[in-house]
Amino acid sequence: MASLTTMTARATMRRRRLAFGAMLAVLVLGGALALVRTDLGEAAHPAPTAPVRTPAGGRSTPTPAEPSAQMPAAWLAWITGSLPPGTTAEAAATPQLGTTVVVAGDTRWMTASHDAGGSVVDRPTPPYAIPIDAFSVDPAAYAPFVSPDVRDQVTATLRSGKAVLGASSAKLRHLGVGGSMTFASRTIRVGAVVPDPEVGWSEMLVSRSIGRSLGIVDDRYLLAQPPTQMTLLRFDAIMRHLIPDTPIRTEPPGGSTYMRIASGVNPPIVMKGIFGEFSAYPQSADPAYLTVDPQWYDAHIVTRTVPVLGSVTCNRTLFPALIGALTDVEDAGLGDELHVYSGCYAARTVARRPTAPPSQHAYGAAIDINAPENPYGAVPTMDMRIVRIFQRWGFLWGGRFLTPDGMHFEYGAPPRYAGGG
Repeated sequence: MASLTTMTARATMRRRRLAFGAMLAVLVLGGALALVRTDLGEAAHPAPTAPVRTPAGGRSTPTPAEPSAQMPAAWLAWITGSLPPGTTAEAAATPQLGTTVVVAGDTRWMTASHDAGGSVVDRPTPPYAIPIDAFSVDPAAYAPFVSPDVRDQVTATLRSGKAVLGASSAKLRHLGVGGSMTFASRTIRVGAVVPDPEVGWSEMLVSRSIGRSLGIVDDRYLLAQPPTQMTLLRFDAIMRHLIPDTPIRTEPPGGSTYMRIASGVNPPIVMKGIFGEFSAYPQSADPAYLTVDPQWYDAHIVTRTVPVLGSVTCNRTLFPALIGALTDVEDAGLGDELHVYSGCYAARTVARRPTAPPSQHAYGAAIDINAPENPYGAVPTMDMRIVRIFQRWGFLWGGRFLTPDGMHFEYGAPPRYAGGG
């Protein structure tokens, strides 16, 4: 009995050391990230780290991140997928909403970029290209939602047919004013670089006319500045009247770190900065699935054995938090509640929509567990004790997404704390 007790104690200590080591690794990774929580407690979001470039040649050139400014106060509404046709006109004709703008956005595939002197910065080998989270707006309608200190610059740039880049995108792209981005046969010159919130944390903002020429066609979210005092309940009711019979997410001014579509999760520019940017191309049989550059895959995607689940394939950056969370699940006696490992790395787009951004699974930064009991869109059955453990390790849980995805845990931020169930 004494021998068994000793062995048990040693095993427990080994697990605790593993969890502690994992926590330290994640904290080192996230040293430059600030933990921010939404007012609804739905998610914790990091401020962007210095972007890590790995699309061509595997080079890495991190640079300090600029402090972010805040856009003028605006109310946000979005749905899964694209807003119905006519939303722009109906919102403009709704006096209670006041000033409104609808922002379109789609993933566009960049085939090359050049600096202001014309030198090549990125040129993936065909058929590979770099997925860019691109937004488009009507310049006049968007102007009231831009900070006064950059409003004229943003508006003039959009009207001139040039692109506005967020600071993080400009750093990742190694582009400034005068640089250019090429999408197949269409080249767009960079006319301004502004703080990320000014462009909705997109990688590129252009006018509606330029957006149409690039294939940006889906209206993604609405911003509003009501003329009188507004409550979230009232704003939500107005939007549900405009877009009936559709699940909708609304946020008050500053209600989320990312005031854009999918406001509760990290946008592509943040994911690229943490997990590395890849080049890829949509597969002809199903463009929602991607063929990823094998050089990026070999540098970032690995298979390891983790507690409870066994062998999993994820981004190497995710493993410290994943191992820490699963170790705590095991130590809390909840391992038997995780019945099925349903995948981590999967090269596809969000919700398998061809024009959507790459899924967090495409970065190897999300894991699905107990999928048969938690199908996409169904009421989640995941044990909430497990959810809380994963959240302490910085994961976002899909059970709180607009369309519930109870099987899904994805990277959100460095861990709040670790240990204990």
